[in-house]
Amino acid sequence: MEKLYHFLTLASVALYWVLVAGVTFRVVLKRRSVSVSLAWLMVIYIIPIVGVACYFLFGELNLGRKRAERAHRMFTPFGDWFRKLDDCQLHLPGKVGSPIHKIDELCNNRMGIPALSGNTLSLQASPNEILHAIIEDIENAQTSIKMVFYIWHPGGLTDSVASALIRAAKRGVDVKVLLDSAGSPRFFKSHWRSMMKDAGVQVVQALEVSPWRILIRRLDLRQHRKIIVIDETIAYTGSMNMVDPAHFKQSSGLGQWIDVMVRVTGPTVNVLSAIHGWDWEVETGERILPDLPECPVEEVMTHHPVQVVPSGPGMPEYLILQVLTIAINQANHSVRITTPYFVPSADLLETLKMTAQRGVNVE
Repeated sequence: MEKLYHFLTLASVALYWVLVAGVTFRVVLKRRSVSVSLAWLMVIYIIPIVGVACYFLFGELNLGRKRAERAHRMFTPFGDWFRKLDDCQLHLPGKVGSPIHKIDELCNNRMGIPALSGNTLSLQASPNEILHAIIEDIENAQTSIKMVFYIWHPGGLTDSVASALIRAAKRGVDVKVLLDSAGSPRFFKSHWRSMMKDAGVQVVQALEVSPWRILIRRLDLRQHRKIIVIDETIAYTGSMNMVDPAHFKQSSGLGQWIDVMVRVTGPTVNVLSAIHGWDWEVETGERILPDLPECPVEEVMTHHPVQVVPSGPGMPEYLILQVLTIAINQANHSVRITTPYFVPSADLLETLKMTAQRGVNVE
């Protein structure tokens, strides 16, 4: 019996080190930045067993087999749709303005999404202003409403948005709402979910959280987009979730959240609708590609050019980082950053330092 225990011990140790060696090769072959690779190697070697388990849980993007297959099938049709935007008269390479021209080149080459002119933008900075504007546009919706959010927290004006969606669905508007499972647990446990479904609103839980999925999908991979598209003519995007700050985490002892949203009209609305369609298909398998935008050439020079830069599994890696780097490097007078999450990579930090050193005011 003692020999059996000895054999099992040696076999377990050998198996563990074979596993560690395999994970080490995987970390190296992924060709991440040196700092990220070294950090994972330290975790794997310093914390036995737990380090390897952490890498399997958080070290690589893993949407699960079904979603990965859907994403693979989506590349061609969505890529074709995006490439057709180059034919839009509102995409004029070299004429959309020097600050955005290089960003347009990058995003067009890597993702196939060009910058498009002919947009109107309205910046909205207070929760009441934002939520009342959304409610008004929902009340005027005629054909479709698409939403994707990380957090939907019932209470306050958020309930008024839900009521407006219910009324829209009852008058025949096609309403699709995609919400992150981890970010919106209060909504999915509330009566609003069943009320909206009963009215005809399609409510889908994105990246559902459950204990038995922990080994087949990363639970920290979340749906963080905030997009609303109404009638393919109006869109909202920005930092605000579907939350009324006056009714959100009041017991935490913190002040109210501060967010901004941009109300958009013009061809960029169709691009944001396509991004919603991408997320919807990954989760449901249902393909909904919007119509291509109309491109009245007379509006090219009079309205704002906008570049949509999405991220996520299946999309080009580090694209947002590259866009930020290009934008900061082109700054002539000032760079101002407002964000709750300031964890810059070594490269982005060096870019900020160099920008300040050449006399640009960096805040």
